[in-house]
Amino acid sequence: MLETLLRRGGAFRPHIARDAQLTEASVSRILAELRKEEIVDEIRQPAPYAGGPTALITLSNNIYVAGIELSNNRLSFSIGDVSGTIDYVERVPVSPQLDQAEFERIFTGCLATMGKWTAKRGVSVRQAAFSLPGYSNANTNPIFPWDMERLRSFLSDTMQGVPLSITNSVIAQAAFHRYSGNSSYPATGDHLFLFVGHGVAGVIVNESATIEAFSPFELGHMVLERNGLACRCGHHGCLEAYTSLRAISKIVGVSETEILQRGDRFLDQLELKAETREQLRERLFLLGLGTGNALNLHPLPSVVISGWPSLLAPEDRQAIIEGMNESLLGGFDAKRMQVSFIAPSIGTDPQAALNYAAYCFVRAGGLDTRAEERHVEENA
Repeated sequence: MLETLLRRGGAFRPHIARDAQLTEASVSRILAELRKEEIVDEIRQPAPYAGGPTALITLSNNIYVAGIELSNNRLSFSIGDVSGTIDYVERVPVSPQLDQAEFERIFTGCLATMGKWTAKRGVSVRQAAFSLPGYSNANTNPIFPWDMERLRSFLSDTMQGVPLSITNSVIAQAAFHRYSGNSSYPATGDHLFLFVGHGVAGVIVNESATIEAFSPFELGHMVLERNGLACRCGHHGCLEAYTSLRAISKIVGVSETEILQRGDRFLDQLELKAETREQLRERLFLLGLGTGNALNLHPLPSVVISGWPSLLAPEDRQAIIEGMNESLLGGFDAKRMQVSFIAPSIGTDPQAALNYAAYCFVRAGGLDTRAEERHVEENA
């Protein structure tokens, strides 16, 4: 039920009952409990049709979560409500080669600043999430070669009892677009979600599983050209070296920092010459090659792309289809595969991590694990 409210941004009882496969009587009983716990609110609205419901159920805007994200050469902290509204944000520049000890030092300082903000306003953070490029449950990370066990232990020790979930950046992006009240999300079944930003990563979205079960992979580090352009991972010829924001910033003549400042419409503010557009199409063709190769390994009927390619005209984005046609077994067939584009969310970090924290909160049923722990201690 809470997932329905998060995904829809609010719903009437019949919609909740249908999504949760419950009777309306059961829905009303559960909602009464959630109202007592101040997790949901009711807003009176005109009926959507004659004789229809008038009570729109929403998640309470008094539930605060925290989103923390390491991306775009900066560590970002935010606090907001479960609807995704940000009330506090701090961004600290970091080195692309940030080592673990320096990360821990900066993280501790930012957390202390955030703690002062919450204490001053009497805000209690119910859930936090941290998104990190390349993260997995294994003790390895191809982007940040840190000790992941040490990372998990450090975060557990420093979060002062606030429940924290750690996830891969592309999973946070997928959750942001899928669970942020976006009714126009173009895919309904299993699909490949591809994010093209500071890095290039994909996640196989399994609609029958929870987001925690999604399978992320670093598409950007697929080598497409031997002895090609240098990549931040230390190799040459990686897809990321040609298609990331850093790579195209050199083509459009705007630094990556300025692109992040301008945000989602940065291309609208530029007068792209014909030769520049052609260079971008060449990079999109490479993105299509990489995507087709990934689909050869795990065939899926739909691809959703978020990132700077979404800002280009359809005729330019056709280069991605051409690349897929070159690499995909059997070629690209519009009858059996759909490619869609959604808003890129450039420079909005840590918005995705904040929305992922909201998702984790509702996945836990809105339970305050700290309160449960205190209850257990009191009765021990």
